[in-house]
Amino acid sequence: RQLVALIRSRSLSTGLPLRPSTVAQYFHTLRCLLQWMDGEGFSRFGALDPPALLEFQQWLRTRPLTGHPSQRAPGTVQRHVYLFAYFHRFRGELDDSVCFDPFAGHDQRQAAGYHEGLRRPWPYTPDTVAVALVQAAIDILTRDAPIVLRAWPTYRQAATGGRGAGHAHTGRATRALRSASAGIPDGDSPVRSVRELVLRTDLLYAACFVVISYLVGPRVSEILHLKAGCVQHRCADGASEPVTVIVGAIFKRQSGYHGRPHEWVAPPAAVQAVAVLEALSAGHRAVSGRDELWLRRWHGNGATEWHEVLPELLEIPSIARINIQLQRFGAWLGLTHQDRPWRLSTHQGRKTFARFAALRDRTCLFALAQQLGHRERAETDHGYAGSDYRLAQEIDAEILQQSVNAWEHMLATPGLGGRAGEEIMANRPRFRGKRMKEDLASYARLLVDAGLVLGICDWGFCVYREEHSACLGNVAGPNPARREPSTCARCKNFVVSQRHRPYWVEQVHRCERLLDEPALPRQTLRIVRARLDEARSLVRTIDSDGKERS
Repeated sequence: RQLVALIRSRSLSTGLPLRPSTVAQYFHTLRCLLQWMDGEGFSRFGALDPPALLEFQQWLRTRPLTGHPSQRAPGTVQRHVYLFAYFHRFRGELDDSVCFDPFAGHDQRQAAGYHEGLRRPWPYTPDTVAVALVQAAIDILTRDAPIVLRAWPTYRQAATGGRGAGHAHTGRATRALRSASAGIPDGDSPVRSVRELVLRTDLLYAACFVVISYLVGPRVSEILHLKAGCVQHRCADGASEPVTVIVGAIFKRQSGYHGRPHEWVAPPAAVQAVAVLEALSAGHRAVSGRDELWLRRWHGNGATEWHEVLPELLEIPSIARINIQLQRFGAWLGLTHQDRPWRLSTHQGRKTFARFAALRDRTCLFALAQQLGHRERAETDHGYAGSDYRLAQEIDAEILQQSVNAWEHMLATPGLGGRAGEEIMANRPRFRGKRMKEDLASYARLLVDAGLVLGICDWGFCVYREEHSACLGNVAGPNPARREPSTCARCKNFVVSQRHRPYWVEQVHRCERLLDEPALPRQTLRIVRARLDEARSLVRTIDSDGKERS
């Protein structure tokens, strides 16, 4: 009874009360454990030891299932074994409990019989889908959020401003919203009905979750338990400006680690998402006296959630509910991958964030582990970025494909700039006929297989040859410490095309803005003028090549 009461009042993963259905599952597991203990002659939980736990697991696996000839799956065994984590965590509050750590040196997944080679890893969001998703979410936060937030006071005022039975207040609110949006062009996306207001509010919640998950990387439970005022500023050592962080707590099923305060470095878009959540939840927080940003009515998500709100009906949404919102958000955006709809889920943002950081820079795994709240870097390496072998394999495949695509572009584009670009234009073969695309791809693959090292960056390509390297690279490739736009621009290995024109145009504008600063030192002025001349020269080269070819 003590254990069931503790399980009902406190979840190991969130610290909040569990639903009755979840408690019933643990009660069934406890009944199975008592049945096994009675058969083995154990009268107290304190008499159990590690060998007894192994025997209990074996008994679970071999115990026949009603209507199923096969053994229990590792996931079922894991759910039963996880009961011992409650025994160990609450041992100080129980009159009778186990006297050993049931998962010392491993976790409940391994104890239940999971093997990494057989486990299907959680998927990440493909790059093409992730880019479209995050861009759309940020666009909703910047463009749609102010419109939706301004519409809610209009709804509340109309809903409480008269009497009527049934849904009369909905009609009044719709008329008020239409009146408030009169004269506003459709291009500004005004809210014209209560139904539209509810839909766009749910999309706004989904966009907030996407931005925080994909750009910051917390666990879903850590996002859902963020509180008002969680955005703070910290003065980092050696940093010229304060670092913006989101303050929360670790939600991880490990004794001594769960509930520990944690800080995530947050970009401006994530800070804006938190600000939108604070505005959306202001009414719920005022009524309930709680600080959580994700308070929602436990059943139903109509407009009356913000009109007739009762504090006892407010709760933090479940992961299943967030999954449904994300899937609706993805369907609304029309996200597809390989001509099939892509299904979003709560874990994909964290996995995609970790993969993106690890693929860009392998040396950042320690910082990534700290951002994700992992106890050890090995967990980041193995569970999120992949093991050394698997990550290296994925990086090599990504670099190979990027190199092939870059060579195809250089072989087919009408004009190339840069010192190496002129050389490629003079010597590249001509491709014609129906099989031009196939011949281009084959020739590009041949160049890559021949060992030509190709550096790819935002400002151009580097057809690397050590003897011409302005960055003082070695046999392995360019020197990353010295590789920057100005060095590349004067290098004999450098190639630039129409694809890179936006970067150099932005450099021109940036240098021109700097020259307008009246207080720049003389040395800085000379450097800025030199950079401006480089950027203008490359832009002229790109434009002239394009005109000649056209």
